[in-house]
Amino acid sequence: MLKKIAITVCTMLLGACGGSAVGWLIGRTIYFLLAELPNRNLSPEQFTMATCGLNLSIGMLTFFVLIPVGIVIGSIAGFGFGMRQTDEE
Repeated sequence: MLKKIAITVCTMLLGACGGSAVGWLIGRTIYFLLAELPNRNLSPEQFTMATCGLNLSIGMLTFFVLIPVGIVIGSIAGFGFGMRQTDEE
């Protein structure tokens, strides 16, 4: 019984960590495609003026939406995977 609980908890933790990493990567990709790539030839001052707060809004989207959603979805997927593993034994 304790082994089943340990497997389920570990897979949920791994799923949550993986989901948060995927959420961060999605946010970083959005920032790269919307802010860095189109403005790659600008000086730092011009880059700051051209993005005009875009990096703050994408950062807030990543921190408050994408990473928590990734944690929830990853932990649910980990729970499902962990429960499947405990049923096989």
